[in-house]
Amino acid sequence: MRKLFLLTTILVSLLFNAQAQKQGIRGQVFWVSGNQMPSTDRTTRAPQQGIVREIYIYNATTLQDVTQQNGFFSNIQAAFVTKVISDKDGSFHVKLPQGKYSVFIKEDQGLFANLYDSNGCINCVSVRPRKFSWITITVDYQAAY
Repeated sequence: MRKLFLLTTILVSLLFNAQAQKQGIRGQVFWVSGNQMPSTDRTTRAPQQGIVREIYIYNATTLQDVTQQNGFFSNIQAAFVTKVISDKDGSFHVKLPQGKYSVFIKEDQGLFANLYDSNGCINCVSVRPRKFSWITITVDYQAAY
């Protein structure tokens, strides 16, 4: 009976780890700065530029659970999950268990995010079983629109 319990425990653990390896968040981080206003003397905009940044992932958090100053966040009350660094083109991926997460970009002034859902959840991404969710993050605090 003990051997059966031990074997079952090992199999469940392996199954959970195998599923966690096949799901998470993928995305790309872009930098936008300067005047982004439409203009008659500028026919095209420069393409978005991928950037290397530390990406901080927390359990889903709302505006009520953070301190915000000058567009940057600190004192996040949600549990920190992990961090990852984007490549030169801004791309990243991180394996995560199923759940809902908030994604922030580390800048010198604090953690940056600029999207919120209707419930005030900051840069929320839902991870579903055996799927990678995609997020595009535009770091644009030095842009004028």
